[in-house]
Amino acid sequence: MIKFIDKWLVKTSFKLLNIKLQPNQWPIALSCFLSLMVNSYIGPVLCKTAISELPPQWLSFETVWCCFSGLFIGMIWKGKFREKALKWFAALAGLESLAGLSLGMWLAFVKWNVWVYSVFSLFYVSVVSLTISRCIMAFKSKLWNEKSRELYDNTDSIVRNVGLLLGGILAIAFCPSLKIALMLFSISCLIDDIGWIATWFKLKEVLKE
Repeated sequence: MIKFIDKWLVKTSFKLLNIKLQPNQWPIALSCFLSLMVNSYIGPVLCKTAISELPPQWLSFETVWCCFSGLFIGMIWKGKFREKALKWFAALAGLESLAGLSLGMWLAFVKWNVWVYSVFSLFYVSVVSLTISRCIMAFKSKLWNEKSRELYDNTDSIVRNVGLLLGGILAIAFCPSLKIALMLFSISCLIDDIGWIATWFKLKEVLKE
């Protein structure tokens, strides 16, 4: 049965979708697929709930904050800051995941508070996530180059779109409650960077160079 699934379902699907996993890409692709599928599924509920409870000025502030954060991280991505971020990537990504997990569970089982969720989400997707994304940018340049990098990026794009597509279809068919969405948000935070964390531990001597 397992052989059948691997040969006829997985390999056939990969060939049809033009998924060509590069060396060390499997755990990254899997965690990316799962986290994006979950985010696509719960995103409409969380977005609608937050927007209905927040003033319009907050949405404008989010745009300004994210732009400022992108500029700030880009400007300081050099020297000691870059060196320390790459060195402590696993710890930084792990703490980010645990913080998201803890917050999601607190909001789901203790008390929903739109401001706690919004402020955390804003910080989560700006300063911390942007720093982690810069680390991943550096790691990709070390692991894949030329044709391999092209195949990695194409596969990554396909995996992301398939995950978003499936999550969106599930949301249309079975829209979750806010509590379920928050629980899944916690799980999504936990698995978001796990593929890169595993890769970092496996190849840390190469990635820290």
